[in-house]
Amino acid sequence: MAHFDRIIHSLSRVCDRIAQCAVVAMMLIVVSNILLRIFWRPLYGTYDVVMVLGSIAVSFALGYCAVRKGHIAVEIVISLFPQRVQAIIDSMTGILSVGIFAIVSWRCWVYGTDMWHRGEVTMSVYIPLHPFIYGVSIGCAVLCMVILVDLIKALEKAVGK
Repeated sequence: MAHFDRIIHSLSRVCDRIAQCAVVAMMLIVVSNILLRIFWRPLYGTYDVVMVLGSIAVSFALGYCAVRKGHIAVEIVISLFPQRVQAIIDSMTGILSVGIFAIVSWRCWVYGTDMWHRGEVTMSVYIPLHPFIYGVSIGCAVLCMVILVDLIKALEKAVGK
């Protein structure tokens, strides 16, 4: 289990680095667009590029955020329960979360394939949309694996190992 945990955490770190690069690229494009708008003419397709980079930035950061326990959690009431009850609640939450994000990942993959076959592109610079939808699917799949690791740990606590 520890080996799988390290692999998933490393994968989530790599995805987070990609998300960070996407945010920096978005920032550079927006600032360049503003400066060029002042001095000459704006960059063509800024909206399209920032839109697709934003989808990658958000989805690829999800897994590492979960590793770092950065998502919102309501622990005021749950912290009053014994450790075993907390582990059971964490297990139920983990099962639901894995199920939801597995479905989201799968449906994004199906949607990306549909977009690929239809040849959907952005409106102004004609960037194909399917690679970015696949990216959202991959980001959700990484989050799903991180939650799965946490679920296994919570189940071990609940069972008492």
